[in-house]
Amino acid sequence: MSSTATRRTTAPRRTTPTRRKQTGPEGTWWSRRWTRALESLGATYPNPRLPRGRTLARQGAVQGLTVRPGEITARVAPAKTGYEVTLRLPVFDDTEWSAGVRVLAGQLRHAASLLEGRMPEDIDDTLGMAGLALFPRRGELSSHCDCRDGGNPCSHGAAVHYAFADALQDNPFLLPALRGRSGERLLAELRAARSGGSADASTDTSTGASTTPETIAASELPASVGYFTGGDLSTVPLHPQPPADPARRLRRLGPPPGGSPDDVELLAAAVERAAAHAWRTAGGSA
Repeated sequence: MSSTATRRTTAPRRTTPTRRKQTGPEGTWWSRRWTRALESLGATYPNPRLPRGRTLARQGAVQGLTVRPGEITARVAPAKTGYEVTLRLPVFDDTEWSAGVRVLAGQLRHAASLLEGRMPEDIDDTLGMAGLALFPRRGELSSHCDCRDGGNPCSHGAAVHYAFADALQDNPFLLPALRGRSGERLLAELRAARSGGSADASTDTSTGASTTPETIAASELPASVGYFTGGDLSTVPLHPQPPADPARRLRRLGPPPGGSPDDVELLAAAVERAAAHAWRTAGGSA
């Protein structure tokens, strides 16, 4: 997927909807959220545009779905005729994305989820701290189709909405790409912010002093004695499973603020020891 952070575009992201999934209760939450944004408009349309659009999408009438910053384009061919459809959503500029990355990086679980290719369910609550919303807000979505129906969206536009929701199931980063940030760049900026790069640094404008928090060397953390406590675990019902790779998320997050790649391995080793200790404790051999 390729996109730019500004209104200039590079090679668009083209995706082909498949029939193996249908947008509905069984889809991912981010796919259902996009569909709800469309269906919330349904009360203003007494004619059955949305159901017709959903049927067209399920029949595979949407062809050449392409995502660029600020727009989704596709051709909808219900029969011999075909219609060119464009959906539009405002993009965030660099300043807005920088603010968004800062608040996302401040939530460890958000950064970890995004680095694993999942969209945190409360991501817009967090982005709201920067005045942003990844999903469409009321009045932001618009559509254009070269059919004669003046609806916004018409049934062909609705079909593209449903096809995009289907594509989101496999690739949630199509949504930030639509807002102007490719998944690759967003993840790189999150890693930089988490490791104390420029996206994470801040300055007190009244004093000119840096407000970057004081850091502690990973080698000074007392992992071997400070993280294990006693207690009667026999009263807790357990269904243990051996940890496959307990430090995977930590390694994907990259160095901690003010740290180095070596610090990641020190912390990862501590996590792995903790996981091994927890497994031994669960088995009664600790």
